[in-house]
Amino acid sequence: MGSRRDIGGPIGTAFLGTVAGFIVAALVLRTFNRGSLFGRPPDAGVVGAVATVAPAALPAPRPVVPDAAAALPAKRTYNVLLITVDTLRFDLGYMGYPKAITPNIDALAARGAVFERAYATASFTPKSLGPMQIGRYASETNRDAEHYTTFHPSNVFLAERAHDAGARTFAAMCHRYFTFKSGFQQGFDVFDISAVPPGMTDSDRRTTSKQLSDVALDLLAKPLNVASGRRFFAWFHYFDPHLPYVPHPGAPDFGRADRTQAGQARALYDEEVWFTDSHVGRVLDFVAAQPWGADTVVILTADHGEAFGEHRHWGHGRELWEPLVRVPLIVSVPGVAPRRVPNRRSHIDLAPTVVELLGATPGAPGVLRGTSLLPDIVARPGQPLAEHDVYIDMPEGPFNEMRRAHITGPSPGTKLVDIAGRRFELYDLASDPEEAQNLALDRDRLRPFVEKAQKLRAGLDAR
Repeated sequence: MGSRRDIGGPIGTAFLGTVAGFIVAALVLRTFNRGSLFGRPPDAGVVGAVATVAPAALPAPRPVVPDAAAALPAKRTYNVLLITVDTLRFDLGYMGYPKAITPNIDALAARGAVFERAYATASFTPKSLGPMQIGRYASETNRDAEHYTTFHPSNVFLAERAHDAGARTFAAMCHRYFTFKSGFQQGFDVFDISAVPPGMTDSDRRTTSKQLSDVALDLLAKPLNVASGRRFFAWFHYFDPHLPYVPHPGAPDFGRADRTQAGQARALYDEEVWFTDSHVGRVLDFVAAQPWGADTVVILTADHGEAFGEHRHWGHGRELWEPLVRVPLIVSVPGVAPRRVPNRRSHIDLAPTVVELLGATPGAPGVLRGTSLLPDIVARPGQPLAEHDVYIDMPEGPFNEMRRAHITGPSPGTKLVDIAGRRFELYDLASDPEEAQNLALDRDRLRPFVEKAQKLRAGLDAR
């Protein structure tokens, strides 16, 4: 999330990679103030009207490997609990990070499907969470042009699809963005914002993970929300790992002896992640202990990542480097063996996945852009999986240029970055995972990747 002072985070332009950005970042890290998202005054959130989206001209469907779409056990449906964590990098413990910052998330990964190369659709919260919940890329959604995006009622959110299918829908949020008429309330029977600190401001120092988990546990304990014979869709969004980072008494030492700017920032960030993980763990433990836990799929992901000096960049919200757009993605389905999926996947695939799990309807063909992840989750060991292109779409805003990226070819793939339609970057992620060698200087090599990305975009209903 972000404010005027931080494109994608409350410290804003401090993290655009410029010299001035480094100076402001250093000042912020000394103050350790807790940031908020917006500078405009909040008004009460309301549930938007249910609406439909007309089918658009669509690109060709993605190929499906024969036999990949194996059935879930007994073709059953499930409850779905979606947990999103703001600003959570992909390189957590279960992906090899040596510090024990996420023991509870790591345990979830050990019993679920881990998508090792999952991507957000943007590096800024609204343009990531909006498409995730609507199932369409940001430039296809009906929204305003503000940095603090409002999605209009004509969008159909995932909660609306779940509600129309008869599921109970409830959510809890801990940041004041969700108190605005942002559109995220649409379709929820309960949209609880009581974990938002009263009077939350850009300089707020308070943490919110404990309060959010308290609310989540209360909602999950209410018989009306989890009644047998009726499925539910629940969504909880945690915020604490977001800049500016604050220390947590009692946290392990995650590297305070490293006096470099990056080392100090990462150590504090790791404390934030550890703190959030402990409260996410409370919710996961509660779900596992409930009689309906065996019927509940848990999905955990992040809206975007975070940079710690990679490419001289800090924070998030403007660029599309891998640390900013690669995200953790775990889908734990009861009764299905854990597995690792090395192929690229995207947040755009979450809406059709949840729809299938709930037994809801996806709407008209092609309205949901992505492809269900269930064939990956239930595939037989050793079975080849389809390769999917990944499209990252961050439209221009008041404080950011347009950024698009298209990743194609065998995973990890070749990544084309389109900067405001004027400049291109091209990286071979297999041989150059740090994105250090820009191959776009070779125009002959660049051309086919630009043409392929343009063809994909031409099939979208961009607004």
